Formats: sequence, structure tokens, C-alpha cells
Amino acid sequence: LQRRLGVTTVYVTHDQVEALTMGDRVAVMKDGILQQVATPRELYERPANVFVAGFIGSPAMNLLQLPVSANGVKFGDTEIKVEKNILAKTKEKTITVGLRPEDVVVAKTGLALVVDVIEELGADAFIYGSVELDGVKADVTVRVESNGSVKAGSTIHIAPNGAAHLFDAESGERLN
Repeated sequence: LQRRLGVTTVYVTHDQVEALTMGDRVAVMKDGILQQVATPRELYERPANVFVAGFIGSPAMNLLQLPVSANGVKFGDTEIKVEKNILAKTKEKTITVGLRPEDVVVAKTGLALVVDVIEELGADAFIYGSVELDGVKADVTVRVESNGSVKAGSTIHIAPNGAAHLFDAESGERLN
């Protein structure tokens, strides 16, 4: 209707799914402060900060505090390679790494994930579990093909298999 009439419409909602499906451009606010204005695709693929990253997407992006290493960021017994110029943007010893559930895979090495629940959705399934990082549990969601190979209560290893979003651990602002 909006396009047919050629009018601009401002629509306010707290439902991010509704905003992403209805909006041509979406403004994300937190506590009355504008965080990012972009197309739904841009918000999903390049969130400006940790708040937008955790708010946009269903299920939400996994946000993990990971230690900086010589060539990137340690991900359990593997490593996410990061360009030196990106690492130079932060003085922190950890970086907040954001991984969408579809950008994490079950692997032979990586972070050990204790599986809590498996949500079967037909062709796909979501694995909900937790990893331990520096003595602190962090929740993680992984999207996998639904084949019944992972069971609740088991421990599996996960690794990144796609875009890793890097954020400054202190400011929460995007680094890459």
C-alpha cells in the first residue's frame, strides 16, 4: 500500500522480525539513542555494534568474549584469523566475536559445547548449548541439518564456518 500510494511511512515497533520484514530502512534505538540506520540486510550482515548484533536476527547472534592471539582470536583449540590492522584497533586482550547460528558448524576441533536442547524444525535444527570461556558459561546456538546425530546432554565441538563479526570488548563498536 505504501509503495502504491507513494508515501513515506514511519512505523514504530519493538518486534525486530516485523521491522525487518516491513521496512526498507530500519532505525535501531537503545535507551533513546540511535544505534544504526540501514536496510534490513545491512543490519543483519554488518551490525554497527554489539547491541545491534544481538538484537537483529532470530535466533540472535552468538556473542563470545575470546582472547586475542598472535594471528587472530583463539576459538578453543583453533583460531579465527584476523588481519593485523583490525587487531590494532583495540588495546583489549579479548575481542567480542559475533557468529550467526548458521556461521557455526559441528567440527572435530574448536570450542567444546555442552548441548542442552535440540529444536527440530524439519530440514534444519537448532542446537542450544553452552561453552565455558575463562570460567564463564556463554550460551551458543548452532543451526545444523536435522539428521539426529547430536543428542541433548552430549558434548560436541563447534567451529566458525562463515562471517565472524568482531567488536571492541570495551566499547562494543564494530572492528571489521
